[in-house]
Amino acid sequence: MGIIAVSWACNEGFKGQDVPVAKVYDKFLTRSELKELIPRDASREDSLLIAQSYINKWITKELLLHKAQQNLTDAEKNIRKQVEDYSSSLLIHKYKEKLIAQKLSANISDGEINRYYEEHKYNFVLNTPIVRAVMAIIPKSAPNLDKARKWFASKEAKDLESLEEYCITNARKYDNFNDEWIELRGILNLIPVTEETWNKQYKGKSIIEVEDEGNYYFLKIEELKNEKEVAPCSFVKQDIKQILLNSRKMQFEEDLEKQITQEGIQKNHVKVY
Repeated sequence: MGIIAVSWACNEGFKGQDVPVAKVYDKFLTRSELKELIPRDASREDSLLIAQSYINKWITKELLLHKAQQNLTDAEKNIRKQVEDYSSSLLIHKYKEKLIAQKLSANISDGEINRYYEEHKYNFVLNTPIVRAVMAIIPKSAPNLDKARKWFASKEAKDLESLEEYCITNARKYDNFNDEWIELRGILNLIPVTEETWNKQYKGKSIIEVEDEGNYYFLKIEELKNEKEVAPCSFVKQDIKQILLNSRKMQFEEDLEKQITQEGIQKNHVKVY
């Protein structure tokens, strides 16, 4: 396709960057238009690929456009209003987004989050169990496994510190989710326990130890919330923050529209006949 374009381009009196690289009916795609699309640092091979891809798409588009113009009625081709409406909506949207970025605070206080949670907590029902837990995967070849078991079962702060120090050196994986809630299935994906086995053998236990050929898997459940229970506020904090931000944004847009309308009327920019 590119070879054909060059052969007729040279015969039609074009010069420099305005040399066409493709033609469909009476429309030309010029070298200068194509050059603008290619990054300055692109290699010759990449440039050729980008150029050929665009030429092919341009040809297809122009052929489809020609067919559309031939086969649609004047009424069907009258899309000016649709284009104007879309353009207007796009400009208004960009203007609102600019004002929102400049003037709307994205800071949501913990107090606002807690108030919303208390008023709407029953909207935040869990669809899967969540836990606060400590988990470790320790190879069977690791030293002092009995001490690790003792520290793992303990609730003393000093023992938890000893466990963490031990795991940093010896564990294949160690995670302390004491201060945050995570989905139980996320932990079960890391240990050789299926959800079915969990429900039959381990549900209700706080200390769990399982093994495979090479490792011991330790899991200590500090707290568990089951499916269909109300989620803790900390677990849905980011969801609530987004809800409050969206609400604040909608209110800002509503106030902006009222303000601009009032200003336009007061300054006699508006007249209703």
